[in-house]
Amino acid sequence: MSAIFYSALKSLYQRQRWFLMVFVVVLTVIAARGYQDFGFDNEARGLFRTSDSAFDKLEEIFEQFRPDENDCLVVIEAGEGGFFNARSMKQLRQLQQQLVQIPLITNVLSPLSPEMIVCKELPQALIPAVALEAVDWQQVQRDAHQHPLVAGNLLALDGKHMLLILRMGKQDLLVSDYETSVGSMLDVIDRWNTTASHVADLTGIPPVRVEVFHSIKTDTRHLMLIGSIIGGLVSICVFRNWALALMTFVGALTGGFWSLGLLSLLGVKLNLISTILPVLIVVIGLTDAVHIVFDIRDSRMRGIKPVRASWLAVRRLGIACAGTSITTAIGFGSLAFSQIDVIRQFGITCAVGTLITFVAVILVVPLLAGTVWVGGAYRGNPPRERDMMRRWGVQYADWILQHRRWILLGSLLFISLLVATATRLYPDSHIYESLPTNSRSTVALQKIDAQFGGILSAIILVEWQSENESDEERAVVMSAVKQVVTEVHREPDLHNPMSIVNFREMFSSCTLLTLPKTIEAQWFREDIGRAIVVARMRDKGIHFHQQMLVGFREQLSKVQQQHAGIEITVSGSAVVATRNLSKMITDLVKSLAIAATVIFVVLTFMFRSLRLGLVSLVPNLLPLLFTAAFLVWTGQALRLTSVLLFTVSLGIAVDDTIHFIVRYLRERKAGFSVDDAIRNSIVSVGGALLVSTFILLAGFSASATSVMPHSQLFSQLACVAIVMAFLGDMVLLPAILRFVDGK
Repeated sequence: MSAIFYSALKSLYQRQRWFLMVFVVVLTVIAARGYQDFGFDNEARGLFRTSDSAFDKLEEIFEQFRPDENDCLVVIEAGEGGFFNARSMKQLRQLQQQLVQIPLITNVLSPLSPEMIVCKELPQALIPAVALEAVDWQQVQRDAHQHPLVAGNLLALDGKHMLLILRMGKQDLLVSDYETSVGSMLDVIDRWNTTASHVADLTGIPPVRVEVFHSIKTDTRHLMLIGSIIGGLVSICVFRNWALALMTFVGALTGGFWSLGLLSLLGVKLNLISTILPVLIVVIGLTDAVHIVFDIRDSRMRGIKPVRASWLAVRRLGIACAGTSITTAIGFGSLAFSQIDVIRQFGITCAVGTLITFVAVILVVPLLAGTVWVGGAYRGNPPRERDMMRRWGVQYADWILQHRRWILLGSLLFISLLVATATRLYPDSHIYESLPTNSRSTVALQKIDAQFGGILSAIILVEWQSENESDEERAVVMSAVKQVVTEVHREPDLHNPMSIVNFREMFSSCTLLTLPKTIEAQWFREDIGRAIVVARMRDKGIHFHQQMLVGFREQLSKVQQQHAGIEITVSGSAVVATRNLSKMITDLVKSLAIAATVIFVVLTFMFRSLRLGLVSLVPNLLPLLFTAAFLVWTGQALRLTSVLLFTVSLGIAVDDTIHFIVRYLRERKAGFSVDDAIRNSIVSVGGALLVSTFILLAGFSASATSVMPHSQLFSQLACVAIVMAFLGDMVLLPAILRFVDGK
């Protein structure tokens, strides 16, 4: 049966190459159509979306109360003379009037807003609308610092920073929906800065998402270009032959192009996490391409014609390349078990992209190698160079075999150290890690974080039965809300609580005014039996927030016990994100366990040996453990990027292991001893492993040029993992094979 299959395959690659060419051209045209329309997921809360009750409740809160997480924020730093004078207030009012005219902006909340009232004998605005020259500004300043809505929320305690909250008329908008409005806001602010005595800048979730969105689009294109250029130059330097470099890179790039195009046709969009997808798929394809090109080179050295050389490469390495692609896809696919949507999507798209790239490499590289202008351009390395490379390989293999016991003992001790170190790793994340480096939104966020209690928010939801409420029951509800506010004040890491209490306090001394229902409904919904308290949090990291929230929830549970029929829940984007990181860690352990198990089964079946299945996993633990220890040694925590990298590392590391063992088994089947089989494998496969390692390092190093910190971190960790994977396959694996197979 296998003979018939290989005979048909041989005919396809040698005598019916036109069919493969047509297939490649057609698939490329189809992929090009999808590539043109490749989109980006700009959904508002997509990065922490989950399919559980916590996220569903958060969505309900946003729908019912419209909290300010989707507002734009203008942070103003006072110039000479401060804010409280006539000239300054005229400038600030001019800015506010211009901003409110921008589409999607329905209202500007600031100390100058008319709803910011103070009461003496008659209700009056905190900042008068007219006759500014006659105002007692010292009194206004004192009133502002005592105002229940202004103090700490709109005016920093230092008096040198002011906040303008631009309320969006619509919620849950896509980035594309408010991109134009954000651009208009920036234009207004930039013009105002040229004439005003203060300095203003724009931030908030919508502007941040616009910056991230633009950075994703820029990164996706330039990273793939830079990675290709760097990798191409490395390939030319290593191969010292343009034909070999061309075959290697065109095959991998075709796979990346097909993957993006076909995934686009399936409705897949890139997000903040999957910006690394194009580079990742290409560099994965390069590993198989390098091994095929090396085999073609060896055949051409022996005088075999290009077409036959390409078929022999497919014949000898097709199964190995299929095995590497399947195991890599399994590593990615294990992320499908994650409860976090973006991670699950990342894993699935990477798995599909890996398999598509395998098809591209196994088709395009042999086709290119068989052409006259590529295959004919290659003449092979000089005999002296080939002999020198083999001599070096044999010398290295002999050294490994002579010192195998010390290598195994040292590896055991080293792995034990890595395990002990890796256990000290803990999860953490900061909002700035997802933002472009040194962007104006990031700088403005840091100001708000320092001066206004933080950019992050915790939403405390108070729920009760809303049917047939009596005055007594309403009093119980208000008492619970006030106690929640009190607990927020007691928690040192929560700041500036906003609730119905603040507004009722503002109106309490105004006998001629009552709290408007439109304002009350933003914080208190008697019709559905819900009220919210929003507190600010500084970006101290998810690890810190998680510990803080444990104690805070305990205090809220005591409040809940004091009020029958009241349920109190802590929510908010930052809170859900904190909770999701713990899920990510659990998902990671689960994914790695599933991936390792499935890969073990696949390799056991592939090698037809339980022993070799186990052996193949041992050297691939090294890059995982070393990466974890590296994070601890460099003072870094486990972040979203590093969580993803562990799975990526497992998939990449197994690839070279498969190629080495496949070659080793071929040598053993040919009658060579264990030592000679190891020598021949190192000589024949070692060069391909070294070249693929250099090319992978070059490809991943492109991400170091990204403006996104998480992409930069991914590049750094990927390079560390790749180096350790190479050492595991070229140092530890031969020693293990000699130990388990030696007589």
